[in-house]
Amino acid sequence: MKKSISLFGLLILLAGTIGCESFIDNAPEDQISVGDYFKTANDIENYVKKYYAGLPTHGSANLPLSETSSDNLIVAVPNAVIQGSRAPRNGQWTNEWSDIRSINILFDNLGNVEDDLSAYSQFLGEAHFFRAWFYYEKLQTYGDVPIYVNQLLPGDEDLYKEQDPRTEVADFILAELDLAFQYLGTRASVGNAKLNKETALAFKTQVALYEGTWQKYHAGTVFGTNGADPDKYFQEAVIAAEKLMNGEYNVGLYSTGKPESDYYDLFGKDNMSGINEVLFYRIASTAEQLGHELQFYVTRRTRDMSLTWSLISSYLGKDGKPYDYTGLTQVAKGNDFLRKIAEDTDPRLKATVWIPGDLRVASSGQIFDKPFLNGGSEELAATGFQVKKFSNPFSSAAGADFGGLSQTGRIFFRYGEVLLNYAEAKYELDGTIAYDALNALRDRVGMPAFEAIPQSEYGANLLDYGYAIDDALYAIRNERRVELALEGQRPDDFRRWAAHNLIIGKRPKGYPFAPSEFPGFNPLLDENGQTDYFQTQLPNGYKFRPDQDYLTSIPSDELVLNPNLKQNPNW
Repeated sequence: MKKSISLFGLLILLAGTIGCESFIDNAPEDQISVGDYFKTANDIENYVKKYYAGLPTHGSANLPLSETSSDNLIVAVPNAVIQGSRAPRNGQWTNEWSDIRSINILFDNLGNVEDDLSAYSQFLGEAHFFRAWFYYEKLQTYGDVPIYVNQLLPGDEDLYKEQDPRTEVADFILAELDLAFQYLGTRASVGNAKLNKETALAFKTQVALYEGTWQKYHAGTVFGTNGADPDKYFQEAVIAAEKLMNGEYNVGLYSTGKPESDYYDLFGKDNMSGINEVLFYRIASTAEQLGHELQFYVTRRTRDMSLTWSLISSYLGKDGKPYDYTGLTQVAKGNDFLRKIAEDTDPRLKATVWIPGDLRVASSGQIFDKPFLNGGSEELAATGFQVKKFSNPFSSAAGADFGGLSQTGRIFFRYGEVLLNYAEAKYELDGTIAYDALNALRDRVGMPAFEAIPQSEYGANLLDYGYAIDDALYAIRNERRVELALEGQRPDDFRRWAAHNLIIGKRPKGYPFAPSEFPGFNPLLDENGQTDYFQTQLPNGYKFRPDQDYLTSIPSDELVLNPNLKQNPNW
C-alpha cells in the first residue's frame, strides 16, 4: 500500500482538483501519461489501493471523539457545531474534491485496459464504492453539490456548474453502490479488510436511511428538497438490508454465549478477520508503523472525553423497562451510583463506561478505582462517565505510553448497524416493527425482547425531539443510540432527524458527585448535585442554529470563482 501511494502521489498532486480558476492554473492532464498507464489489472489495483489509506483511522481515539458534535459525549471545550459558533468558511474547497477528481481519472481511462474485466472486477467495484464514499461525505457536509463523473480539464464548462439537488446526489451514490455490489467479491472470497459485496449492501442501507429521514423530517424547511419522496429511500434501505439478511452471506452478530462481555469484547480486538459481524474494518499494524493511540486514551488517559447523562440514562434496566436514574441520585453518589447502574441495567452500559472495580490494564493488574473527575489536560472525565468502549485490558497497548502502540481494528461497517438501519427504515416505510432484527441485538446481551414502551413510562429520561413520534419509533431510536454509542453515528442521526431540540438550550450533565471520593475538589454541580461542567461556559445551554447549522458553509472564494454556486442556508 505504501508503494502505491508513492507511485501516484505526484500524479494526483499534479492532476489538481476541480476548484475552478485555481484548477485552470494546474498542469494540463496531457502532460502526464495517464493514458499510457491504465493498461493492466495490476495498474487498476495499484491505483485504487491508495484510497484505502485515506479511510478514517482510530488515530488519537478519533472514533469516540467524533461524537462530541452530539448529545453523547463532551470534551473540555464545547463543540463548535452544536454550540452554533462556526463562522462562514473562507478560502476554497479544492482539496476536498481531490479524491473525486482522482478517481474520475481512473474511470475516464478504463477503456485503455487490455486485460479481461474478470481480472480487475474487484478493483472496479472498489472504485465505485470509493466514489460513493466520497460523495456521501459531500452530501452530509454540504447537501446540494455538483456531480462530476469525469475529470475536468481547462476550459470545461462544468467547472462552472451549479449544484445538483441532494436527492440526485443520493441517487448517484446509491447507483454507485449498486455497481460496486455487482463487481465486488464476497466477504468469504476477499476478506473483511477489503471492500466486499456485504459492505456495499450495508453502506446502501446507511445512505438510503440517511436521505429518507433527512427528507422526511426536514420537509418544508430550507433543508428539504422539493418533490422528494422519503419512502423511495426507505424502500431502498429495506431491500438492501433484506438482501444481506436473507442472502447466502457470512454475516451474523458476534456472540460466544457470554452476554455480559461479548458486546464489549467486539470493539477491542486487534484481529477482526474471523468475526462475521465485522463486514469491513481497518487493520492497524505497529510493525508497519500503522499503529494508533486508541488504547492509550481509553485505558490510561481520556483525551478529556466523557459521556453525558443524556446517553447514560437512555440505557434500559435489565428488565427491559426505563430505569429511574434520577431517583437513584438521591440515594447513591459517585462510585456507588456507577456500581449500581452497572448492576441494574443493560450490559451495554457497563461495556461503554468504566465502572469501579473493572480491570483496566491486565499486564500490571491495574483496576479502575474512580473516574478522572479532577484530571488535568487529556486526563479529564468531567461528567464522571469515563469512556470504556473500544478498550481492551489485555491489549499490549493497554496502559502503554503515547507512541502509536495500539493495533485495535477500526470497524467501518458491522452487521449490528444493518439490523438497526433495517428496523428504522422498515418502520418508517410501513409501520412494521422488525422484532427479529431488534431481538437479535437484545439476545446478544441477554436483554428482554424489544417492546414499544409507552413514552410516559420513561419519566425523566424521556427525550423531546421537538415533534411527536409514536412509541415504537421512539423505542427503535433509543435502541439505536444504545447499540451504536460512540461509533460515530449519533451526530448524523440527530441531524437527519432534524432533532435540534435535543441540543438547543441543553447542558450536558454528569453523575451525582460524592465529595468524600475527591477531598478538596469542588466541581460545578447542578441543583441535584450532578456534575455540571459547562455551567459557566454554557449558562443557557447549547446554541445550535437550526436554520443554519445542519449544513456547512461553502467556502467564500468558491462563490466568487463560480457564480453559479449558491451558499447554504443562512451562511
